[in-house]
Amino acid sequence: MNRDIYTYPDGTKYKGEWDGNKRHGYGIWIRPDGTKYEGEWENDKPNGRGVLINPDGSKYFGDWKEGKRHGRGTLTKSDGTQKSGEWKSGKFVGNKQTLNGQVSETEDCRELEHLNRELQERLDELEERKHHKKRREISFSYLKKFNFVMGFLHLIQGALMLYFALTIDQISAFRTPVRSYFLQFDTTSMRLVTNPEQLGEVPFAIFVSFFLLLSALAHFIIVMPGINSIYNRDLEKGINKFRWYEYSLSSSLMIILIAMLFGVYGIGALIAIFILNASMNWFGLLMERINQYTEETVWSPFVFGLIAGLGPWVVIILHALGNADPAEVPWFVYAIIGSYFVFFNLFPINMILQYKQVGKWADYLYGERGYIILSLVAKSVLAWLVYFGVMQPT
Repeated sequence: MNRDIYTYPDGTKYKGEWDGNKRHGYGIWIRPDGTKYEGEWENDKPNGRGVLINPDGSKYFGDWKEGKRHGRGTLTKSDGTQKSGEWKSGKFVGNKQTLNGQVSETEDCRELEHLNRELQERLDELEERKHHKKRREISFSYLKKFNFVMGFLHLIQGALMLYFALTIDQISAFRTPVRSYFLQFDTTSMRLVTNPEQLGEVPFAIFVSFFLLLSALAHFIIVMPGINSIYNRDLEKGINKFRWYEYSLSSSLMIILIAMLFGVYGIGALIAIFILNASMNWFGLLMERINQYTEETVWSPFVFGLIAGLGPWVVIILHALGNADPAEVPWFVYAIIGSYFVFFNLFPINMILQYKQVGKWADYLYGERGYIILSLVAKSVLAWLVYFGVMQPT
């Protein structure tokens, strides 16, 4: 994926273009000892035109092939002496020869002058292309403003839903039970039997406002001065831990509310659904953490997350199909499960596009904006479907 700036475990840094998880295009590579290469890359190796500067001050300015000096180039040593001409597989093979087999001083100077001018023009062209590409990408300042706006939109909706839940009788009356199904010994039948008991009721609309307010809080935390710098540094590495922690709470709350609409009232089932959904998001975090340090994308956390995420839907679908009369289920319940299931699948699709670097998703920040938009739309749709559904006449 295109992480732009990547730091290796030994402290080496690379800033530039990628193809998959390999350096490819224009980039700058800097080792902790001060060694620096700037120029073209292909298949994770210097290839094309570039400059290598060594810690002792010496530098090579010229052609590269598969990580070695190859073609025309100039090596300037730390004492100022130069070696200019043809290189092959990392070794200097000589200057350009004249017809009589000798090199004239004039021709050697012309060759060096022409070579340096040509290489500088090529590097200037690559530098301009890099800056032009950078201007097209989503910036960190844009994402900061975008997060603030999204937080404000979540806050408005959460506050409205909370207000309606507290002031409109028809909404405040919409509650779902929470029950326990524990075993107890029946002295009459002399065997263990299930003893269903109602533990309480969930004020549904108030809990709907909670996941909206949780998202608003997460967005506002991200734009705080100290936290925002951490957020930006993580985005450069292709990770956003704040997203996964927030999703593990807000989306897990959303899924247990959906389950309750289909009659999942058992406290044990609701806890399991919450943990499974939270685990799905923690696997998403693990996916991004692991792939900071790998050349090839590791997909196992993604697969495990999908398996964990499917668990709650199995329970919900079993309850939906097991209803004695599906026609008795309110219309908005089916609308909620249909729309949320669509969004449920769009999130992993967004991640796949990021790691496959499809089109604009080659820029990690583009995918980050996609997550933010999907989060807002999914939560808004669920909240207002509940509102308009509850407000329908019985």
